[in-house]
Amino acid sequence: MERDIPRLRNDIDIFPTTYQGEKAVLVKDPIGLFKNTVVLRGEALQIIGLIDGKRDAKEIQLELVRQRGGVFVSLEAVQDMICQLDAAILLDCASYRKKRNELVKEYARLDTREPALAGLSYPGEADKLKDYIRSIMALGQISSTGWAGKKIAALVAPHIDLESGKTVYAKAYQVIKGTTPKRILLLGTGHKLQESFLSLTDKDFVTPLGRIKTDKDWVLRLKKAGSRVISPYDITHKNEHSLEFQLLFLQYVLGTNFSLIPVLCGSFHRVLGQVSRTSEIPGMADFLSALKLCVKDSRYPTLIVAGVDFSHIGLKFGQRYPAASLLIDAKAHDRSLVEDICEGDVEGFWRKVQKENNRYNICGFSTLALLLEILAGKKGRLLGYDFWMEDETQSGVSFAAVAFPA
Repeated sequence: MERDIPRLRNDIDIFPTTYQGEKAVLVKDPIGLFKNTVVLRGEALQIIGLIDGKRDAKEIQLELVRQRGGVFVSLEAVQDMICQLDAAILLDCASYRKKRNELVKEYARLDTREPALAGLSYPGEADKLKDYIRSIMALGQISSTGWAGKKIAALVAPHIDLESGKTVYAKAYQVIKGTTPKRILLLGTGHKLQESFLSLTDKDFVTPLGRIKTDKDWVLRLKKAGSRVISPYDITHKNEHSLEFQLLFLQYVLGTNFSLIPVLCGSFHRVLGQVSRTSEIPGMADFLSALKLCVKDSRYPTLIVAGVDFSHIGLKFGQRYPAASLLIDAKAHDRSLVEDICEGDVEGFWRKVQKENNRYNICGFSTLALLLEILAGKKGRLLGYDFWMEDETQSGVSFAAVAFPA
């Protein structure tokens, strides 16, 4: 291990929980360098909060002793725990970066993006999956009233776990019944996309319901146009659920006779206070121009689908207070954002997130901000909204469905 203590990896998922009656965290690796969930508790839980790439082992030891009210912790014990974290591939060190680079290159050579959550978040067998999606879709039949025969330009749908968001998923996908797009521009949150604003892939997408071909020509054109803001790697797509969940409903409703342009949006929050809309991000305007040309191509009628969630509040998401204490304010903030989305108010939407300094962790912010630029003021209509609460972690996530008639 390197002499200086590297920081904890910033591309892993950490979830607070309890284990055998004590505080713990579950650690998962979205890119798959380790397969099994890691449970950290006790001193290991204290240490991960101190590994920031700035402290050495001695400084970590002294801080642990201070936090424990003077109870002694040996330097050897600290070094041993750090070595264990390193062996578990949890630290951003040279060995991790080497393994990650190898995985990135290996993934880049693949032709298909295989399903990451089949058999885990939804049935892995086609017949059982169809039955499951059918049972979800039945929950939203009433919402289709007034939409029959209407052409839909764009759709906002949740990307929360299917079971938790099933009613709003149903309300979203009922409105595209009877539509016949030849291409889907599929936008989603790249939860672990950090090195760039966007990530595209030319891989075909596979689910238990079949294979969807990606429009490789347009993906290449978009990559060239957005070279300043698009990641050169597509590893972020490997285990990202925000697109995968949408594809299941799209295949169920539309079949497989459409092509795909998959776009993941990383965080725009680092420029939140520097610009007033997505098109002002350096390098983004050229990408947006190309994307609008793609959508307007009359030879390939294109439906835009954005898989997003809204507020993420509570202890699970790094906040000091339980979700219940923030729920009323978060709902009011969501409603205000939905109003801007339905009015096509690009700058108003940006300003509201900026004003709150993303207090409510709107994970779909970047995706929605990009969508509003593409739609250029088109009006939308709210189909459904809900808030899922997780009692165990005192946390909650909101989500909505919005349709934009053509």
